[in-house]
Amino acid sequence: MKVVNLLEFLNSTRDLYALNFAKYSDELVNFLDLVTEDEQFTQKIDLGIVFVKQKSVDQYTVVDGLNRILSLSLLLHAVCECYKKTTPRNEKAIKVIRKKYLINGSHSKLRLNEADGILYNKIINGERLSGQEKATPMFVLLHNFWSQIKEEKLLAADIFKMLQKISVTIVDTENVSKRDLYYKLNCTRNLDQIALIEDFLRENGVNDIWDTIIQRYLPNENDIIVFLKDFFVTKFNFKKFNPDRLYENFVNYFETMMQYMPEDVLMNRMKRSAELYYNIINVNFNNENIKRAFIQIKMNKGEDTFAYILNVYEDYVEKNISE
Repeated sequence: MKVVNLLEFLNSTRDLYALNFAKYSDELVNFLDLVTEDEQFTQKIDLGIVFVKQKSVDQYTVVDGLNRILSLSLLLHAVCECYKKTTPRNEKAIKVIRKKYLINGSHSKLRLNEADGILYNKIINGERLSGQEKATPMFVLLHNFWSQIKEEKLLAADIFKMLQKISVTIVDTENVSKRDLYYKLNCTRNLDQIALIEDFLRENGVNDIWDTIIQRYLPNENDIIVFLKDFFVTKFNFKKFNPDRLYENFVNYFETMMQYMPEDVLMNRMKRSAELYYNIINVNFNNENIKRAFIQIKMNKGEDTFAYILNVYEDYVEKNISE
């Protein structure tokens, strides 16, 4: 654990990787707002703890603190854009800023997940953005930086003087699960539960079976969520299901069942259940009486019965009950 200047930490790194299941949130930091009441830049600004996992001497995975690092990078880019094509001295300074803080060779230092990374790289490389991309929190913050710098006539030297006052505490999560730490630190906001589950399965070496389940039976994300909800309702005897704890439920079930069977056997059992669930939601039955019964259930919006029907269907497949 060490206290460092956030700007210098960015300078000292070659690559900063975001977790593949971590998306930046709307809570980005407007650094310029932090100093509006401190025109002399005398106050130190502590932005708390940044959890990282060191990959090499100058490469890190950011476990928690992505918003602060992304916000700083956008401010630095805004400074470069505001002073672009002004004087030869400024052009030289812009090249230095980009090399020290934003760019590593042919790619950006900050390596976001695929979806966020496309937008971030387009911004950093000055590419044309769509109207939808300009409505994102990332671009909105960048535009706010541009406006503030120009309207308040802020000098780049003063901005960097302010940035020298900003510190964070860097904590290396060497022996801690990155995914579990990220989940616990961010459980109060909307997380990509499916991405967390997929990373867990990748770590356990059974993501190929999961991919098959998705491709064959659950092509839409909502199908995945509804299936897992109904799969767990009877397994955990839920009175009320919380979709924001889907990853947590999945891990609890998986680790409990692994005491009795190997990971691949467990996933193949889930694959069989997914196939049965596919038959239920698509009324895929040979028995005409059963088919008519399911049509009636769907016509009367009886989908809340599917969890219990799946449980019975599994008993039938295991030959515990008759058709």
